[in-house]
Amino acid sequence: MSDKRPIGLLDSGVGGLTVTSEVIKKLPHEDIIFIGDEAHMPYGVRPASEIIKYTREMVQFLVQQKVKAIIFACNTATARALPTISKEFDVPMFGVIRSGAQGAVEDTKTKEIGVIGTQSTIDSNSYPETIKKADSSIKVTSLPAQHFVKIVENNAGNTEKARLDIEETLTPFKNTNVDTLILGCTHFPMLQKQIHSFMGDKVKLVDPGIETTNVTKQFLLDNDLVTDQAANGHIELNTTADLDSFKKLAQDWLGKGATDINLVKIGD
Repeated sequence: MSDKRPIGLLDSGVGGLTVTSEVIKKLPHEDIIFIGDEAHMPYGVRPASEIIKYTREMVQFLVQQKVKAIIFACNTATARALPTISKEFDVPMFGVIRSGAQGAVEDTKTKEIGVIGTQSTIDSNSYPETIKKADSSIKVTSLPAQHFVKIVENNAGNTEKARLDIEETLTPFKNTNVDTLILGCTHFPMLQKQIHSFMGDKVKLVDPGIETTNVTKQFLLDNDLVTDQAANGHIELNTTADLDSFKKLAQDWLGKGATDINLVKIGD
């Protein structure tokens, strides 16, 4: 049995392309449809009601494309919208938080985990709660790093200003026993090199997008939902605003495969 329907991914902006890249790597024959809601980003400073509304519109868009599964490639949308929206649609949905938290729990030796994310993700307390359910003895320290999103969206990660911003934000983790740091926003893996440079080799960086892709792949295999097409899958990327800058970042990050890039209108 083969299921040729595409896999859907959604994000508030371009950060979810880091997860898309991982899906392409792990499931190269699958067709992929991605949507990034640049028109309403950043989600991390919005109230939960707005995050749910805009995320629902992206899910509706993907459902109309007849996707067989949806990855919430956005920590804010996972924290604030997934619990509500997963009850509204009859399509398997995977969020990045549970997978990322589980990966960190398995990695930590000191039982001290750090989390960085958008303001909304940190305020939701989703990572500490999920980690505590897995192991109540683990200490979790969470820090908002909302401005990292702007650094990535502006493709400014290699500037001196960005380096200083990153170091200042992460300073509270220094001189602690944190040995595992969750990159709790899908934009943040684009700054992995800079974060690692400051945190050092003793701190393992956890990319929840990688963990989520593994979980999604296993689900598709277990439920006979993988395609049997021999060729590499088709990648369709959609944004709700800023097509030119989105296109440039997408091609920088995903390479030659990123050619079908569109501006779409969703919602009202």
